[in-house]
Amino acid sequence: MTYLAYIFRKIVQNPGRAAHSGLKYITEFVMDRRIGVATFRRDFVPHASATGDSRPCQPAPYQVLGDIAEHMRASGFPLRTFVDVGCGTGRPLAYFSRLGFERMTGIELNPQVAAQARLNVGRIRPAWNRAGRIEIHTQDVLATEFDFTDTIVYLANPFGRATMQAFAAKLGAQLRARPDREILLYYVLPLQAEALAEAFPKAQRTIAGRLEAWQCFRLDGRSAG
Repeated sequence: MTYLAYIFRKIVQNPGRAAHSGLKYITEFVMDRRIGVATFRRDFVPHASATGDSRPCQPAPYQVLGDIAEHMRASGFPLRTFVDVGCGTGRPLAYFSRLGFERMTGIELNPQVAAQARLNVGRIRPAWNRAGRIEIHTQDVLATEFDFTDTIVYLANPFGRATMQAFAAKLGAQLRARPDREILLYYVLPLQAEALAEAFPKAQRTIAGRLEAWQCFRLDGRSAG
């Protein structure tokens, strides 16, 4: 299904809601232009992954990213390293680059989407981008050797329960090996939040809004089950 076909179906099904969504997308478009990127791509067929539960690219609204940015600043967690797992076309990387991270990394399974993310991070307006380095890795997060400790991790419903369980186990192993380190994890549209909570039953957890909003987990080796 093309994106235009998807929009037309939504208009026919519920004109009022479609009008509200239209206003939201105008706001998103304006913010894209302000930053200098084009992050509206929405895929409807997930890319093949090791566990078979990857999710299609669906960028989070800028309003949600703004709320998360405020939470990051207030958290006291060092704003040095940021990684977006399932980064899509790079909207969070572009938006959060304004916070001045020393290193930002996007991990994206779909090569075509990752290529678009690379284009976008190269287009961020200099007046907006305060990050030291931004890179995109095209790979499965379960296969990466990336060290997530002392990092702010961002997820926007990139995969299902099986991958979340495996990813949580990966984070737990890294934190137990480095007991003096932490991870601040933000999870937008947190459909598999309970799988993460099961892996880290003692984690400090913040729930913002309802299911379609986001949650934050502060993880360390002691919080892992």
